[in-house]
Amino acid sequence: MKYFNTTGICVPEKNFMVDTTNKIEQILKMVYQGKYFVINRPRQYGKTTTLTLLERRLLKSDEYMPISISFEGIGEVVQSTEEKFCRSFIELIAEDMYVIRSEYDKVFLSHIEDIADFKSLSKALSNIISTINKKIVLMIDEVDKSSNNQIFLHFLGMLRNKYLETQKGKDVTFHSVILAGVHDVKNLKLKIRPESEASDVKQYNSPWNIAVDFRTDMSFCANEIKTMLDDYANTTQNQMDTTVISERIHFWTNGYPFLVSKLCQMIDEEILPEREKKTWDVNDIDYVVGMLLKRTNTLFDDIGKNLENNKDLFELMNRVALGINLYHFDLSNPIIYKAHILGIITKDENQRLIIHNRIFGQIMISYFLSKQALEKE
Repeated sequence: MKYFNTTGICVPEKNFMVDTTNKIEQILKMVYQGKYFVINRPRQYGKTTTLTLLERRLLKSDEYMPISISFEGIGEVVQSTEEKFCRSFIELIAEDMYVIRSEYDKVFLSHIEDIADFKSLSKALSNIISTINKKIVLMIDEVDKSSNNQIFLHFLGMLRNKYLETQKGKDVTFHSVILAGVHDVKNLKLKIRPESEASDVKQYNSPWNIAVDFRTDMSFCANEIKTMLDDYANTTQNQMDTTVISERIHFWTNGYPFLVSKLCQMIDEEILPEREKKTWDVNDIDYVVGMLLKRTNTLFDDIGKNLENNKDLFELMNRVALGINLYHFDLSNPIIYKAHILGIITKDENQRLIIHNRIFGQIMISYFLSKQALEKE
């Protein structure tokens, strides 16, 4: 039976999900145009699920072949030398091919002994992919998990060169490249250690100036939330006003994907089992918001850690949350940009900086007032 999921990948056959068809179509248009881009959105914003849905669509095509891998869990040992990183990259591709195109996994692995650095990796990729009569779409999830060392810079540089050479018709590798992470590839340099600015990195030119802007809005509007609730109501025979309830969920969450699913999950799994009449009421939303605010989760923990670990971010959000100052939403300001990529701020109709959603707002007000009270003791 289908259920609301707030951990890991959401699967249409197993989970109640917002219909993101329009968003997927927007992204596929960029893929068909052969774009190189980054799906850069905050934690628990549906990036991995989006990549999975993109992969499904591309696998139905005779023209395209996706290669979908993740840098989640890549350790320091793998990133210690070019050879280890490059061979690990090939192994990740082979693992993906084993599942979706089993005839190709051994082809990739057969070249692994010849790979010692990025030059030989580049040559091997060209040799292998030239034998595959499809347009290859490379998708790498959690790309910024490996972005704090020099070898990763070399890797981005290689990707950039191969992509550009393919666009010129001088290479046959990646028709489109999609990287997914919290940071935009053009801003990953903010995480790189100073020593990675060494001159030998620059042989690949700048890996920051190639990715096009990713503008697809991955938050959910009230009508999109309604598609998930309609599916739930039809599946469970629940008589509920999905329009009113969707609007109330959006009121609290501003469409933040994790929060949308979390509120629905709490009603379905914690409220309804105790209720004789198994139906939802709009007041349930306010009730579970109150429950959620008294709990902890990885998303709330991340907000707290970022505020504690960055004094300037702390001061900015303290003034915004408590209404001390109004700021213009200017992403050229590094601290405002930091808050934006973390998903804790957005802008209002007057281009002023505001907290992203009312749930985050309540969390931060409580947090800052508590800090002030402790300081006075």
